[in-house]
Amino acid sequence: MTALFAILTFQAILGALDMLLNHEWREHLPSRPGARLEQALHAAREWLYGMLFLALAWAQWQGSWAWLLAAVLLGEILLTAWDFVEEDRTRVLSPNERVMHLVLSMGAGAVCTLMLPMVLQWSRLPDAVVLSRHGYWTGLFTLFAIGVWVWAVRDTWAAITLYRLHKGVQT
Repeated sequence: MTALFAILTFQAILGALDMLLNHEWREHLPSRPGARLEQALHAAREWLYGMLFLALAWAQWQGSWAWLLAAVLLGEILLTAWDFVEEDRTRVLSPNERVMHLVLSMGAGAVCTLMLPMVLQWSRLPDAVVLSRHGYWTGLFTLFAIGVWVWAVRDTWAAITLYRLHKGVQT
């Protein structure tokens, strides 16, 4: 679990930097009319990451519950793919943002690689969600979940506001 937690910590920090530097500071996505779908995709992905952080911080997901974690991760991957297509359709990404996205994608691949054996092992156990703490990782991942959910609320609100203000505007 330590390697998984370390990579997810890296993902959380790099993802936050990407959001702050590229989406907020450079691109001003929350106020860009054509970014409403991108904002909605970011929000959906943030809701999923918050669930993943909290789920791993506090519990062992056994039996069929293990597949819920796999589904959350698969949902994140599908949303990321859709987001890549949407970004390429609506704006030109800076070299910095492209490299950050590449590194984040590699990190997501590492997360999948580490989680698959864990999900398979947990899926063989009787159905249960078992409280499981992981030292300081539990507190850190709880903070990550709260932080990413705060940002998810913000991005959800931005997507709704952009939709209401700019109905019919595509770019």
